[in-house]
Amino acid sequence: MNNPDYDYLWKDVITSLFEEFLLFFSPDLYEMVDFTVQPEFLEQELLTILPESSSNKRTSDKLVKLQLKDGNEQWVYVHIEVQGDYKRDFPKRMFQSFYRIIDFYEKPVYAMALFTGERAAYNKDQYFYEFLETKVTYSYKTYRIASQSETTLLQSHNPFALVVLAGLYAIKSKKEKNLTYYFKRHLMTILFQDKMKEESINRENIRKLLLFIDKILTMPMEEEIALIREMKPIIEREGSVVGLSIEDTVLGQYLLNEARVKAKKEGRAEGIEEGREEGKAQGREEGRAQGRELGRREQKIETAVKLLQLNVSLEAIIEATGLTKEEIEKLNLNK
Repeated sequence: MNNPDYDYLWKDVITSLFEEFLLFFSPDLYEMVDFTVQPEFLEQELLTILPESSSNKRTSDKLVKLQLKDGNEQWVYVHIEVQGDYKRDFPKRMFQSFYRIIDFYEKPVYAMALFTGERAAYNKDQYFYEFLETKVTYSYKTYRIASQSETTLLQSHNPFALVVLAGLYAIKSKKEKNLTYYFKRHLMTILFQDKMKEESINRENIRKLLLFIDKILTMPMEEEIALIREMKPIIEREGSVVGLSIEDTVLGQYLLNEARVKAKKEGRAEGIEEGREEGKAQGREEGRAQGRELGRREQKIETAVKLLQLNVSLEAIIEATGLTKEEIEKLNLNK
């Protein structure tokens, strides 16, 4: 079982669900933004402003340019303190990031720090400098996942509340590994049974949430498979609507492997049956061979159609069924 790459996971989910992220953490700023203009993620600018962002210290930072409804620009700087350990110089680093953005680009900045670790409560939300009559006070928004209420997060209709809840569960499961199974099952049940019914949450967001939950709460493979088997009735009922990413989740990999095994078994059985029906005394072997081939092909087609409904990549379907690219594309047109 590989340890999650927390830096990448948080950075990726904020990028994927940025509109929901901003609404969750700053409703006032959200109301000012014109989202008909796509947010611009300034990765290269961040490297210029903060050269150390190429190191592990800044790998999770985000700098985003937004268009406001009044026509002005607003820059949002998000620092994600993934491990959340106490750092005496953290407020100073937040201040440095702020004044560098101002100095380089002269843009208004909204800054926040997201603490995703257990000990994050020790980090301050203000930088203060004083030397004789010279004083500087810089305050910024902070959010500590470890301090959040599970009940409050569950009551929220914002999809990003589920991201935060997954982060909270990840913190708790570090202490109690046996709780990971319960936490992951709980989140997946919410996704498939509750969130699927909310018209305000589109299917693409549910898929992104599933990817985040799947990777931030990892378990030994036997536990992952046990969870999938337990939830299989719900998955079969709702999964095709979500558009699961077969390549990116444990759930998807399991379903793909299951489809391969099923195709092989059913194709063989149907082929034998067809062979028996068509086989005559003199041409029995030939009839069986033709029947087996027919049965296998029909099963391959049926499997390919199911995988297309799950939004499986073309390459994965070719690997699972053995059908050609042209045959699968023809099926996709006829769905």
